Amino acid sequence: MEKIGTSCQNERGAHLILQLMKDCCQVTAPGVLFIAEAIVAPVEIIKYFGEDAIIAKECEIAYNATLMALLWDGIATKNAKLLYQGVKNLPAKLERATWLNYVRCHDDIGFGFDDSDVRAVGYEPFQHRKFLVDYFSGQFDASPARGMVFMRNEETGDARICGSLASLAGLESAQESGDPALISSAVNKILLLHSLILSFGGIPLLYNGDALGVVNDYSYRDDAGKSNDNRWIHRPKINWERAELRNKQGTVEYSLFNALKKMIAIRKETAAFADFNDRELLDVNNEHLFCFIRFNYQRSSERVLVVANFDASPRYLDLEVISGRGINLHSQFIDLYSGRSPAQYDRRIVLQPYQFYWLTEI
Repeated sequence: MEKIGTSCQNERGAHLILQLMKDCCQVTAPGVLFIAEAIVAPVEIIKYFGEDAIIAKECEIAYNATLMALLWDGIATKNAKLLYQGVKNLPAKLERATWLNYVRCHDDIGFGFDDSDVRAVGYEPFQHRKFLVDYFSGQFDASPARGMVFMRNEETGDARICGSLASLAGLESAQESGDPALISSAVNKILLLHSLILSFGGIPLLYNGDALGVVNDYSYRDDAGKSNDNRWIHRPKINWERAELRNKQGTVEYSLFNALKKMIAIRKETAAFADFNDRELLDVNNEHLFCFIRFNYQRSSERVLVVANFDASPRYLDLEVISGRGINLHSQFIDLYSGRSPAQYDRRIVLQPYQFYWLTEI
């Protein structure tokens, strides 16, 4: 809602209009759900759910842009400390509402974290956002990302990033190099990111081409109707010949497509992954790991320990650090995704670079 002299965000009038529309739909089309696509700070986005479940009923679903940005921060920094801080301070939502969790969408990535969260983990907000923009646009030394800068504000230095998930995760540059280790690393990053949106709680959104590792499409530059908007770089037409490679073992397309199919199937069968505000964030005393527990809201004894390693080096989860959270130090675990028990030494679970686990106690 545009109003002179305001930020045009979260205006009272906008919420009144939403409530009126919702009331009308409750009478004429009660099955209609409202989705909030308000890319604002977490304390602001939560208001679009309605601040009271009865007298301010508005949207049932909201895009979790904050989680998306935090996940990409983890990829760039190879640590999860800002991700942990940001999720910890994500406001509690109403039980009747849910998040739409995504790694990529049709638009750009903006790093709209709360500055207080950025400072709390030891970063200076302006410089940290500049680093992220440089990293994902490939201007930072040793960055494998192939993104493009979008809507740079020369006065503030603020900017957004465009690019396909695969290219931002380093798959495009890895395939150009022909290095199997770099290709494997990029694939693992893509799977790590999806493992979190599928286990976080809410509705996971998979964007067009992400399940096939589709890289940047530079053909938009030759189209006069698109060349002035580099968001078209990640809005490609599907190459159906390449899509068929999802059925050919040994290809990147096969690895990604079948891994995501498997994750989705496991998620459907796992009651603890349902969205009933049943997530407990864990401080594991290791800034490279992001960890939380999901519960079956009907049977709290059924739980899944989700742990993700954002580092390019192996890291370990010390079970003693989280033993007070219902984790039995003497338990044996099995990973729902791989079907195998994790490498475990002296009450420590080892995670390889960019590895994730969905662990349940045997």
